[in-house]
Amino acid sequence: MDVENNKCGHDACGCMVSNGEDYCSSYCESAGDGDITDLKCDCGHSNCS
Repeated sequence: MDVENNKCGHDACGCMVSNGEDYCSSYCESAGDGDITDLKCDCGHSNCS
């Protein structure tokens, strides 16, 4: 089974997500839907801390 990894949909996040997922966390899902552009990600994962 091939698992394709993609970047999280939140522009400021550096996390990778599994195929079929758009965001790495609920934080990024909320931030990715907003009208405000974040310069820093606060999802809590080591890639962004």
